[in-house]
Amino acid sequence: MMNNRKQSLLTILFVGATITTPLVAQDLQSALKDIEADRYTKAEQTLTKLASSSPNAENQFYLGYYYLRSGQTDKAKAAFEKGAAADAKNQLNNIGLAGVALSKGDGPAAKTLIDNAVAATKSKDQNVLIRGGEMYTLFEDPKKNNPAEAIRLLTIADEKDKKNENSEIEMLLGDAYFLKNDGGNAITKYENAMTITPNLAEANYKIGRLYLRGKNYTKAQEYFKLAIQNDPEFAPTYLAYADALANSRAYKSAAQNYELYVQKSGTTDPEQLLDIARYKFLAEDYQGAITYLDQLKGKINNPIIDRMYGWAYTALGKNQEAIESLNRFINAAPQKVMADDYKFLGRAYNQTNTPEGDSLAIVNLEKAAPMDTTENLYREIAKTFYDNKKYDKAAAYYTKTIQTDKKPQNNDYLWLGLASYQYAPRVGRDSTAAPMDTAQIRQIKQMYYLKADSAFSIMAQKIEADGKKYPLAYYYRAGANYYAYTNDKLKGAELATPLYEKFIEQATTPDSTDKTDYKRYLITSYKSLAGFSLLKKDDGKAKEYFNKVLELDPNDESVKKALEDPKPAAPAAPAKAAPKAAPVKKKVAGK
Repeated sequence: MMNNRKQSLLTILFVGATITTPLVAQDLQSALKDIEADRYTKAEQTLTKLASSSPNAENQFYLGYYYLRSGQTDKAKAAFEKGAAADAKNQLNNIGLAGVALSKGDGPAAKTLIDNAVAATKSKDQNVLIRGGEMYTLFEDPKKNNPAEAIRLLTIADEKDKKNENSEIEMLLGDAYFLKNDGGNAITKYENAMTITPNLAEANYKIGRLYLRGKNYTKAQEYFKLAIQNDPEFAPTYLAYADALANSRAYKSAAQNYELYVQKSGTTDPEQLLDIARYKFLAEDYQGAITYLDQLKGKINNPIIDRMYGWAYTALGKNQEAIESLNRFINAAPQKVMADDYKFLGRAYNQTNTPEGDSLAIVNLEKAAPMDTTENLYREIAKTFYDNKKYDKAAAYYTKTIQTDKKPQNNDYLWLGLASYQYAPRVGRDSTAAPMDTAQIRQIKQMYYLKADSAFSIMAQKIEADGKKYPLAYYYRAGANYYAYTNDKLKGAELATPLYEKFIEQATTPDSTDKTDYKRYLITSYKSLAGFSLLKKDDGKAKEYFNKVLELDPNDESVKKALEDPKPAAPAAPAKAAPKAAPVKKKVAGK
């Protein structure tokens, strides 16, 4: 890729130029500014007209220079050759041909051409020295540049600038040091250029670019803002600014600045329009992304467009369009498929709300999960199973979520506990599962209830380590422990009792931000404790708990009847299916 944007050739290039009228000089100056500002279409129109009206060596060089800067090397070569033929003594076009050689990675040929041009002018032509140095800095590919040679030639040219009036030499030296990864010297040279030409937009832009390369996005943005203040029409700044903003996750602003680059430069490059669509997507402006993608139809043969359509359509809920686009992309470019392609395809299938869609959602999310480094997709798979009431599979995938996540969320333990709690009473009912005898059913039920207890216990510990509470963790633990030992109700009651008591303690003194209505949970807890007291033949304690229920619900007929009987009767046991729980507000465990 061409190293960005020189300060215009201007004064140096006009030395010795055959310019017949002030209007022609003004046109040339304007065209060169357009090249620096990436306004290539406008520059081409002006320089083509100049070369046609006056095909001298200088005009051919400027036209070839435009072609070289815009990546049209064959046309550049033709223009330079025509210029060299027009005036064999003028060495600028040989310098231009050296630039063509460098664009093709032929460093030796380029050096021979530049050295011969410098020798032919006896190292006295400052313009030849500057242009020769510039050619060595035009390309970022190390095989196509030579910053050491650039510095050598530019230093000689700088020695001839006795009055220190030429800021372009300083800018080009900065570019050479940039290519050498010598940021300190590069910044010094760019600052020198601003001493000569104050408020030079390109200098601030290039200093910002150095900070961008060093991933100091805040500092880079400061310089890009200065560059825009210096010259709002200097398009390259907006492109780099968009990059810095995107790396700071300010995708909306990145898209806006990229659009400004397109407006200022007048580019119709489909790849750059595709980049705007990407930023629009990242900014969650999905319709905006599709608007740009629509502009590319028939203009670019890039399967990535189908990927972008698929992602955007998924976000907009246009699931069938998303499925078609993503399947088309995956089939057309399997070597380019990444985790997000399967992720968005899985989500699109999931949103079709059909049994087939649910199945294909899992298939694609499974493919994406091991590849995705930004999201734990096992969590998404688990939720899909939970929503479809396939609690055993949900429990398995929440377990996998916890195992594969560096910082499992508190909610991962919550939903693992709930899925296990919900599945336990269903064990043995699934007609598609292998037949089990009563002992096996009891054993597997106990396993799921104890798994629920463990998950709720870990969740409570993590939340309390942050000085917070989640009372329902103890409520679910109590129910899980009771049902884990249905063949030994006294043991179940003994394990559940302190857990219900802990729940009651926390639920009646909740955190100040906790707005949960615990009334029904408290009623169940008091009834369960009353029942456990009756198991232990402690009628007095049972009556205490029954009266606690009546404090919450004076119209509870089952409790009133129990209290009226000469000997209180045990109420119903805790619910086997867990009621819907509120997700934990503090989502990341241990943070």
